[in-house]
Amino acid sequence: MRDRLRWLAVPIAAYLAVTLALPAANAAVAGRDLHALGYHAMWVVLGCALVIASVALASVGRAYWKSVRTRANTRPTPRVTSRGKS
Repeated sequence: MRDRLRWLAVPIAAYLAVTLALPAANAAVAGRDLHALGYHAMWVVLGCALVIASVALASVGRAYWKSVRTRANTRPTPRVTSRGKS
């Protein structure tokens, strides 16, 4: 599952840098309200966590479905016999 989440590392890091680090630096320099920045940061981090959780859940579901299909295709005998065979 780690390999499935690895492709998200760069986009999420860039998103966090743009939406958190740049406004934080601007607010610190300008002396603006840091409370609003903290509130914004909470929603940004929550959104990133939801994206990561949904990708992880999809990955687990895909692996489970693949294992179910693999087990279903490896029966030693077919369920339905052909006509003419007994």
